[in-house]
Parts: sequence; structure tokens; C-alpha cells
Amino acid sequence: MTSTEGPNNRYTARLSRRSMLQGAAAMTALASIPWSARRAFADESFDVIVVGGGTAGIPAAIFAAARGARVVVVEKAPAIGGTLFVSGGMIAGANTVFQQARGIDDSPDAHYDDVMRINGNTSDPVLTRLWTDNAGDTINWLAENGFGIGPDQPVAGTLYDPYSVPRYQWGSENGGSILKVMKPLLDRHIENGSVTVLTEAGAVDLIKGADGAILGVVTEDRKGKRSDIRGRNVMLTTGGCAANPVMFQNVHGVPLYRNIAWPFSQGAGLSLGQSGGGYLRGAENYVGYYGSIASDDRIPSPPAANMSIDPKSRAPWEVFVNAYGQRFVREDHPSLNARDRTMDLQPGHRFWAVFDQRILDDAPPLIPAWSRDRFTKSFNEHPMFTRAATLTELGVLTGIDPAGLASSIDGYNRALQARSPDEFGREYRPLPLLRPPYYAVRSQAWTLKSYAGLAVNERLQVMTPDGEPVRNLYAAGEVLGAATSGKSHTSGASVTPALTFGRLLGRSIIDVPA
Repeated sequence: MTSTEGPNNRYTARLSRRSMLQGAAAMTALASIPWSARRAFADESFDVIVVGGGTAGIPAAIFAAARGARVVVVEKAPAIGGTLFVSGGMIAGANTVFQQARGIDDSPDAHYDDVMRINGNTSDPVLTRLWTDNAGDTINWLAENGFGIGPDQPVAGTLYDPYSVPRYQWGSENGGSILKVMKPLLDRHIENGSVTVLTEAGAVDLIKGADGAILGVVTEDRKGKRSDIRGRNVMLTTGGCAANPVMFQNVHGVPLYRNIAWPFSQGAGLSLGQSGGGYLRGAENYVGYYGSIASDDRIPSPPAANMSIDPKSRAPWEVFVNAYGQRFVREDHPSLNARDRTMDLQPGHRFWAVFDQRILDDAPPLIPAWSRDRFTKSFNEHPMFTRAATLTELGVLTGIDPAGLASSIDGYNRALQARSPDEFGREYRPLPLLRPPYYAVRSQAWTLKSYAGLAVNERLQVMTPDGEPVRNLYAAGEVLGAATSGKSHTSGASVTPALTFGRLLGRSIIDVPA
């Protein structure tokens, strides 16, 4: 996925916006054109205008230039790279050189079937097929140009629902490993003049012909100066709107509980696509991450900590309840995707982990990254941590319905003591909750990407609501939302399609002069 998800911990990155941008400037030295020199381009026409120089935009520019196209990349940030600076860089594909080296038998059909199984057939089948049919070639292209993986990769999966065979891998520097492979390839085209990169220049409008065809873009620099750039093909390869709380909520109907996305993911590509006649789809595929603890009640709020939520590493001792005091999930369900999806149905997209003194004393740490002293002190200091002498008092202090909470804990205890099956099918039930004081830790769902995105067809042309393609307008990357991941966190279903679709656009889909 295009995220901070790491191979062993999806919350590995803790980057401020300043450090993101400093890292971007340090990791790439790609040529950019000062605004004073850009006016010369206003009277020229390019074969390809790429709006967004990130995971999809870079390969699009590379392959289009390799076919002889004149390409301009318009990038809002000070340097190109986009979410690769903060992404885990996880990619998945079949028939790769990495699989062949380990004797792993795989196929695009098997990959497609796995993706649809994992996401419950909620991703776009046409785009999912386009991704899985071509992902192996994309990964092999990266490998040919120096991309490497660890000795124990590929794997079937990490935290989320696994594939049926190992086809999931990442580089030692996460998204930076991919950027380092693509940077020299793009540099060559910059040096020979076939690619021009305009940084700190956002696209603010599309240039339309009388027949509705897209003829170029209007750009604006950080000082507000504007310029028209004309081109035969326009590609929207921007991020989504996961750094724009207002747009995110307007589009998804869900608050942006945490704002840690790439800061330039402000939704410009979504707005541009709609201005050209396109429309958004996929908001219903929103699914928040599960088990994080916010710092406070602000929206967005920075993270404070993360619970251990993988039953393979720490089976749950606590009972999870919603604002009504009701249990709503099998706490030890083996599918994290299944548990994530339950959060969409809970008030405020939150739950409380409830436990008693004996569980506090005997259980492994609920927050592995914290010392026991820090954890216990948080019940005196942190707004998401509550301690009370009775379950009724715990409900009053947390805002959980006291009667519902008492009923849920009583039902859990009685079934456990009678050795009766748990009503949610929970298998790991080490202790009843009987010894006061009682404790509650509140978890808030969150996300770092957009789920709504521009509708496109199999040629990645932006589509109108009546099913017609917008002439000369294409899209790839996070601007497509969750089209290839669906309502799940599917391994490799964000970064790999972005790379693959950008590559396909540049290599064969767009029309360039012979």
C-alpha cells in the first residue's frame, strides 16, 4: 500500500511535515526549472503533461520519454518522489524474478483471485485485472535496474490477510528503494531534454477545447504566478486528499481522524478530474486502521501509541466494547481486515479495550513500545486512559453506556466461567474481568490514504458519469482511490498498481508521435 506501513509495523514512520520535505530534498537532486524560465514553455506544446511526480508519475514520464515523447512533469512539492518518501514501498506481483529465484510457482490469475478473495470482491475487477496481469513485469523492471529485496522475501503477507503464495516484497529503504531505482532513469531523460520537471508548481485548472477535450493545464507557483502548459495528453498522477481534512470528510463522510499523509495530498487531482468532466467513486470502500490511540479529541489528532493487535504475537486479554458498551467483534479474529471492517459500524469509529487489575498485572503489554511504568501512569495523565473502582463508574468517566458495559462484561464472564462458547467465537479467554479497579483504553480508527477516486476505464481514461471517456485525460496512482484494494488493506495494492499503471500509460496507452 501507499502508506507508512512497514514490513513488521504499519506505524513505523513518525515524520513531521518539515522532516518529510527535508527528506525529499535530500533524497533527490532532480532538475527543476525556476519560474522565471518557465514562461518559455507557455507557447510550447508537449506530448505528455504529468501532473504529480510520484509513484505513478515518474514511471509514466520515463516510459513516455523512452518512446520519443516530450514530457513535462508538474509537481507541487519542492522535489519529485511524492508518497515514496513516506511509503513502506511494499509491492506484489506474480511471475517475478524474486519468485523464480526461490522456485515459487505463481500466476497473474492466482494473484487476481487472491486479491478479490481478500477484499471480498470490492475492488474494481477491470483495474484489479490490469494490475495483476502486469505487476510482475513492473517488479522485474525494477529488479533489472537495481531493486533488491531481503533474503527471506517474497512473503505471503505480514500483518494483513496473506496471499496464497509468497509474492509480496519491499526494499531495505522502503519507498526510497523504489525512488532510487527510478531516479537515474528519469535523470537521463531530463539531461537529454525529453523530460522537463517543474517543481513547486501546482496544476490549478485544465485547459478545455470546445468539444470538451483536455488540451493542457494551468499551473501556479508558490508566489501565485500562473502559466498555461499545453499538451496532447494529460495524466493526473497526484495523491488523494488524505492531507486535506475538509475535503476528506466531504468526500468520504468520515472525519480525517489523523493527518499524517504526504502533505501535498490535498486533493488537487480529484478536483481537476471532476472539473474535466470526471466523477469520484469508491468512498464506500473506506476502512480505517484498527488499534491506534489518539493524543486527544481533536480532529485530526496526532497519534499517542498503538495497541498490540496481532493475535499471532499477542493474543488479546482485554474485552473490546463500543460507545454503547457492546462487544462488536471477535477480539482474536485471525483476519485483521475483518476486524478493521467492524470499525466502520461503530459510533465515532472507536472502541475501548476494557480490563481489570489482574489482567493489568498478568498480561503481556498492551502497548509493547511503552514501559509498564509509562503505561500505568497514563491512567492518571492521558485522556484516552481511564481507571475506575466499578464498571458503572468506568462507563460514566469514559462516556460508554454504563448499563451496556456492565451487561457485556457480565455476559463475557459468565460464558467463560461456565466454559460456554463465546458469543463472537473468541477462542482466547485467559481470565474473567472480576478484580477492580477496572481500566479502559480508547482506540480511534484512522487512515492515511483516500478511498474515493476518479473513475477510469481499462485504458485509464477518466470517465464521465454517463460512461464516456474524457478525451486526452488519464489518471493513475492514489488519485484512483481504493480501486485496486477495495474495502480492505490488501498487500501491495496501492504502490504496485500506481507503478504499473504509470508504466503502462507511458509505455503503450497514451498516443505519442511515431
